[in-house]
Amino acid sequence: MSRQDLADALNAHLARTDPQEATFDANHIGKLERGLHRWPNSKRRAAFRHVLRVAADQELGFYVIRGMHDAVSSTSRGDEGDVDRTDERGAVPLHDRQRRALLKGIAGLAAAAGLTGPRDAVRRRRIGRTDLARLDAVTAMYRSLDYECGGGQLYPHVNAFAASVAAMVDDDYPDRLRSGLLAAIAGARQLAGWTAFDAGRHLDAQRHWLAAERAAVEAGDFRLAARVRYCQARQFQHLRHNRDAVDTLGLATAQLGSASTPAIAAMLLGSEAASRAALGDACGALAALTAAEGAFARMDREREPDWMRFYDRGELLAQYGRVYRDLARADPHTHGETAVRWVSEAISAFGTQDVRSTVLNEVGLCSAWSLAGHPEEALAAGMVVIGHAGQVSSARVLDRIRNLRRDLARHMTRPDVAEFSRRLADAGTASTS
Repeated sequence: MSRQDLADALNAHLARTDPQEATFDANHIGKLERGLHRWPNSKRRAAFRHVLRVAADQELGFYVIRGMHDAVSSTSRGDEGDVDRTDERGAVPLHDRQRRALLKGIAGLAAAAGLTGPRDAVRRRRIGRTDLARLDAVTAMYRSLDYECGGGQLYPHVNAFAASVAAMVDDDYPDRLRSGLLAAIAGARQLAGWTAFDAGRHLDAQRHWLAAERAAVEAGDFRLAARVRYCQARQFQHLRHNRDAVDTLGLATAQLGSASTPAIAAMLLGSEAASRAALGDACGALAALTAAEGAFARMDREREPDWMRFYDRGELLAQYGRVYRDLARADPHTHGETAVRWVSEAISAFGTQDVRSTVLNEVGLCSAWSLAGHPEEALAAGMVVIGHAGQVSSARVLDRIRNLRRDLARHMTRPDVAEFSRRLADAGTASTS
């Protein structure tokens, strides 16, 4: 269930009970997920309980903060404000507490729905369609947080969730639900693999993705299987095994066949373009980019899988930036400025919820400015990176920050660049401690 899907369901319920409150949209749901609002009014909380089928507000992760140094009073609407600073006892910043509370709330919701917990408790009833809907809803909640928190913070939670729901395939359910259950399990394990990859746990990522791929194929969901292969390719790219990435993406495309959609095609082609550029195949990379752009233009959001909602204009532009950065490493005079332009456009296109993607592309902008021969601009972009590095818990982001020194090397005779390179190493070390 996407943010907009949840908003629509809440509005449909409120339209029958209190039409004046039926004003939810995806942005409001995002603010609730991020903890910017923590206590909706009583009518809205009742709508959440009805739609998500829970008995108590605590199971939703809603709470009121009282007596905290950095909290503000409730407004007349019942929404809590948000102050991002450390309290007088040196406690964790409020936004981190909010994330942890939300993770605890999602875990509580999953347990209350019978999706996690001791197997004897989970097996108390026969699995039905409602259980599959709840499974998908919890996965969607975790998926939404992944963009903002990073895999380092999420992986322990998603790993436990995926391990528990994977065992549901051995429970009691009608034969007609088997494909849906397998697809739901595949979705949870795909996300577990992605958060493991982002946390730097590469073997765990591979384990989850292999299981996700098997479940998706058995369910006949070749679109989801293609998403899993895309994730595998992204890991190959991160580890600089770009030939393996190209082969994996080709296998995904072949297996999809007529089941492909424009968004999935754009996702696969854009990733292929990045790997071809890294391999030095400029013509192949640019051809794949052109094809990805054409597929993206044909996209109809309403006909795409819910889990493809992450693939927006920013993601496509980011692939343009990656391609032209690699081309600039071979020919900075021709491609350096173009790389700067594409990465800048990608950063502008990302929404406020796309924290990790924004930080990754800020790293890319620092590289692009350096490749274009503008060390002053590279340093300015790099300072933004250092300032934002702590916003997400992601080993992948830290790896990219450390790798900045590769593109800064050509300017290392400048004392300010050499000093900044040392700061990059310190930033990476501090963020992992």
